[in-house]
Amino acid sequence: MDRKKAVVINFFNELLDLYEFELWIDINSNSENIFRLNDRQGANWSGIEQDEFSTLADIVERLSSPHEDYIYRSLEEREDANEIIPKNDWDLTAKRFLESNTVAKILSEIDAKEYKELMKQKEKFEIKDILEILDTEENFCKSVCQKYVNTMSKEMLLEKNDKILHIYIEDEFIDLKEQNLINPDNYEQYLDGNFEVEEYNFYKELYDSAIKNNIAYDLNDLELFDENNNWAFYITFEELKQVGYGFMVKDHYPLLEKYAIPEDKQFDFYNHFTLEQLDDFEDSLQKYFIEGSIIYNQNDGTLEAKEHYSFNSDILRLACGLITYKDFIDDYTEHTISNFDLALPKVMSYFRENDIKNLMDYGCDSDEGLHKLSSMYKELLDKSNIPYFNVSTRDKEGSDGKFITTISFDSNTEIEFETEAWNGIKAVTENVSSIYENYKTFYENSIKNEVQNDREFEYDYN
Repeated sequence: MDRKKAVVINFFNELLDLYEFELWIDINSNSENIFRLNDRQGANWSGIEQDEFSTLADIVERLSSPHEDYIYRSLEEREDANEIIPKNDWDLTAKRFLESNTVAKILSEIDAKEYKELMKQKEKFEIKDILEILDTEENFCKSVCQKYVNTMSKEMLLEKNDKILHIYIEDEFIDLKEQNLINPDNYEQYLDGNFEVEEYNFYKELYDSAIKNNIAYDLNDLELFDENNNWAFYITFEELKQVGYGFMVKDHYPLLEKYAIPEDKQFDFYNHFTLEQLDDFEDSLQKYFIEGSIIYNQNDGTLEAKEHYSFNSDILRLACGLITYKDFIDDYTEHTISNFDLALPKVMSYFRENDIKNLMDYGCDSDEGLHKLSSMYKELLDKSNIPYFNVSTRDKEGSDGKFITTISFDSNTEIEFETEAWNGIKAVTENVSSIYENYKTFYENSIKNEVQNDREFEYDYN
């Protein structure tokens, strides 16, 4: 994260240099480090040299007039002159920088003390470094916009001539859309004349102007979880958190809300955790407060389960007031949750719901009279929100009670792993953990390929 902050600081300083301001670090009347600006033109523009700033975000907000004079007006003049502006243009990058939610969050976190520490880094940064951050946000916006539009039968997103087109088609052509027969070259003949074609340079512009608000409306009408407690909303929980509505899952976790989360932290808490972690927290609270199957020993301050099963002691300590909310959050955010920890609650839940201790009653797809390992892994993948193309299981040649499961993420990418009839929770969790890791690699490679293809298209056009 420090490198990302350093990249943002570097570009921020380029803006200040363009505006002819110098950044100083001073001490205020409370002996706190603060930022000040020096006007290199000697004009003390708008009395800015008397202003004190707590974070870099405060400075960006104060400089709205220079942004307009140096960045936005320049771009407008170039566009009016029909100039083709490449994606790596400095002015365009500056505009995206100023409008970026990711950058705004980073700037709001950088105070004078942290600025001094980050400026000790001596690495050289180039415009491609800030573009990488902005493109990551753009890909997020693209994913969310596409998922939203895919829920609307009459709407489509197309890319043509380096523009993003948001179109509406007549009802009679919906079947053609579903058959992928409407494309950037022929869409005009299928348009609904009651709606205008909306053009955008970036998906973030579409996201900010309409999609984010439409998602908020849908959250009032659509269920987040289905009847089997699986995620059912059209964007993932991780995307929902980034949109800013992670707290909307709170009704699914009534014990967390009732026992563990301070009232003034209800909007903050859910942004820090995965659904798997939230499920684990809720399950532990259920065992302690509702079932009474976890006992607190006042003599030594320990928690102990009446039966042999795991539980999350941290959430119980938070609920019982034994640790502070800040310490609880800090402990979890400082340590990245492992794939094994993500998988464990799902596997434990499956074994408990099906009342099994091992997989002796499970077999391959062709076995008669046995439960299917493929079905088990499909259910675990569905609960983990991991999309797959196909799951199949066969006998391991020459080995009784051993099976090979193949999981395909698409028609070209698959993984294989072994499952044994005597396997229990630990072995299955290790397999699901392996699936997590392989899917993460597959997903990241897919995003990189998508970005690369987009860039090739853009630069070919320009």
